[in-house]
Amino acid sequence: MLQSIFDLKKQQAEELKAAEAIVDGADLKGMTASETENYENHMAVYESLGRSIAAKEKVNTIRSVFKNGRPMVEPLGLSGALNSAAPSFAETHTPQYMESLLSYLRSGGKAHDGGLVAGADGQGGFYIPGSEQFTRQRKANGMVAAAYEGTEGSSTTAGGYAINIPTIQQIVPLGMPDLGLFDASLILETATTVKIPTQTAFGTSALKSESTAASGTGANSFGGTDATLGQITLDAYMVGRVAIASWELLQDVGIFQQFLVDDLLRSQRIEEGSLYASGTGAANKQPTGVFGATGVGTGSAYALAGTSADATTLLDSLFDVVGTLKAAYVPGASWIMSRATCLAIRRAQLQTNLFAPVVTLDADGTTRILGWPVHFEQNAPALPTATTSGVPSILFGDFKQGVVIGLRGGSGINVKVLDQPLAMQGQLAILAYRRVDSQIRRSEAIQQILYSHA
Repeated sequence: MLQSIFDLKKQQAEELKAAEAIVDGADLKGMTASETENYENHMAVYESLGRSIAAKEKVNTIRSVFKNGRPMVEPLGLSGALNSAAPSFAETHTPQYMESLLSYLRSGGKAHDGGLVAGADGQGGFYIPGSEQFTRQRKANGMVAAAYEGTEGSSTTAGGYAINIPTIQQIVPLGMPDLGLFDASLILETATTVKIPTQTAFGTSALKSESTAASGTGANSFGGTDATLGQITLDAYMVGRVAIASWELLQDVGIFQQFLVDDLLRSQRIEEGSLYASGTGAANKQPTGVFGATGVGTGSAYALAGTSADATTLLDSLFDVVGTLKAAYVPGASWIMSRATCLAIRRAQLQTNLFAPVVTLDADGTTRILGWPVHFEQNAPALPTATTSGVPSILFGDFKQGVVIGLRGGSGINVKVLDQPLAMQGQLAILAYRRVDSQIRRSEAIQQILYSHA
């Protein structure tokens, strides 16, 4: 099939581009034998196509559009800057293209035929065959440049100041940390302070000797003691944050108000998560944290000395703490630990070559240790690597029976837009808050593992 000049030039440009890619990709030592061979093959095809194009141009009837084989108006700033390796060929157009372009111009851009459709660029313009050679130039260091690269370094080249750089209308947020303690606990929506009665000690029974008389000596009564009751109070403590932004910023950046609200909600969850884990309690007007307020677990701390024996010690502690949990809490039990601690357990499993895996993954991605699910919590203490007497890095138990979290007025986080207080300064305040509390209602439902480091 006969090829048009446009097709030949397009093919020639592809061959030149392939040859340049080989040169640009070669390292400082030069091209290898294989790269040299490929480069010479591409350039041979390039030169052959150039001869074919020149032959076709001799019989072309519309070269009057050009002067001396070049466009009558040379693109500004390109004189002497074109790639010296690429010979310049006369720009030629078919009569059909010229007729299509003339019809397009006469109609004010309202009509065009098939001769222009293939060249549409999607921006209301049409492709001119061979024009790609005027869109590339060389920097002094040999890298390909364009007019819009005007912000490199400290200077701006032609076109740099005029380029409109769009901004995607979405601020990429940071990932939320692991806050698994909230998910594992019992959540109550409260309207007022709640008193929760608890049993602090069992009643006791006792042996009774047989009665041999109606009264007096030999009339033996039942003994034992009554159960002991206690009470915990689920209150509400205010947690929140205010963010301030200028009217100008909110007006000029349409997405910023939503970003502020989303960031307020995230910061609220993060602060609450810290309080649920390590809050110091009602005496300091804040929730009671779980770590340090649960059962003693296995008692003395397991020593991690930074030796190969640590893997066995770490795994032994998991088996041991399961044995300290009462049977009533086992069906709903789960683990709380940091993600790094869980990875340390997985590594210990590999180091000890256990025939039965300690850590497993469900099909939905749920991590399990000895069959019970793991809730990752960023506020869980890390495994110690410096001298310490005991750190509760892992908790095991039924957290829904052990921990209660109260959310006053419902589970939603409240957001208020305050447009009046800072109006004189031309600013808007956005406030997020929630009243919360957490209490340990049954410490024996959760057992801890302490680790020390010598």
